[in-house]
Amino acid sequence: ARLLALASLNGDAEEDSEEDLGDNSQETWEEVDPDELSYEELLALGEVVGTESRGLSADIIDSLPSINYKAGSSQNGSNDSCVICRLDYENGETLTLLSCKHSYHSECINNWLKINKVCPVCSTEVSTAAHS
Repeated sequence: ARLLALASLNGDAEEDSEEDLGDNSQETWEEVDPDELSYEELLALGEVVGTESRGLSADIIDSLPSINYKAGSSQNGSNDSCVICRLDYENGETLTLLSCKHSYHSECINNWLKINKVCPVCSTEVSTAAHS
């Protein structure tokens, strides 16, 4: 019932004046404790409120440099396997190299970076500026 009231506040915004809804809506949202909501209520709340992406855009991900893996060429203790999928790299396979110099299967790191904008190993924020 609480969630339906919140959803109706959001949905009826066009019918009410901005001033009437402003303060009341803010007070109602502050009264919601997500810890007390059921799973279904949390899903519905997510649909009403929306979500914020913490990942990188496809353009930035596509601009990251690629390298071809060469067996036995690991330097500075870097791995011969992808820490995301845990599969060994194959000779000649294309990897994506992050600014922190960690490398991953391109498909693995692309999916990761859509959700998170940090390296899975060292948590360094991925930036395109460091590639120059």
